[in-house]
Formats: sequence, C-alpha cells, structure tokens
Amino acid sequence: MTTRPENDPATEKGSASPAERRRQPRFDVDVSVRLTSGGVSFAGLLCDICRDAAWVESQRSCALGEQVAMAVELPGTGGPMMIEGRVTRVAPGERAPNGMAILFSDLSPMVATRIDFFVALQGY
Repeated sequence: MTTRPENDPATEKGSASPAERRRQPRFDVDVSVRLTSGGVSFAGLLCDICRDAAWVESQRSCALGEQVAMAVELPGTGGPMMIEGRVTRVAPGERAPNGMAILFSDLSPMVATRIDFFVALQGY
C-alpha cells in the first residue's frame, strides 16, 4: 500500500479509494452466514473479511447505520462465532441483490484472535 503525503487530495475524506481507506487488508471468502437485525434473522454470504470489518451479500437489505449480529463459522477456526457490528456502506451485490459493509464493534479477544488466525491461514 502506498502512503501519501498529508496534503495529498487523494487522502481527503471521500476521495480515497476503498482500499486506501481500509485499516486492514481484506481477504475474499465464500462462507454462509446468518445475520440478525431488528429481531429478523436472514441468510447471507460473507464475501470478504478483515480484522475489523466484512462485506456481506444477501437477499435482504439493511439500512446504513443499522446494528447487525452475524453468526459465522470461518473454516479452520474452531466452530461458530457471533460478531456484532454496524452497517457502514450499502451497495448492490455481485452474488446477491444487496451488499453491505459491516464494521465490527466490541470484538472479544477470542473472536479477534480467531479472525486473525483465519486471515493468517489465507497466506497474509
């Protein structure tokens, strides 16, 4: 990743590419998840993940800012886990009609370690 000078226009809010705004590298995955928001539970597909966020696609849409819980089992990490977060971006999906970026909140040390382990398994 390239670092830019502080006054470079490409680093100003709204003008940096998504990859430049990300704090952690993301890895493509193809894992079924179960999302819950507003008392409604529905299926989704985890398309990419990093330590602090994920991109999920689903038949159902969530609103920007909506709180969600995601039940997921990342391969090789020891079983299912629950991750809570907030929808920070919505856009059409590539594999389902609706896509959403979920920024994780209050990760327990165990869940954070399991995500880190999964990322390490991806070869980073």
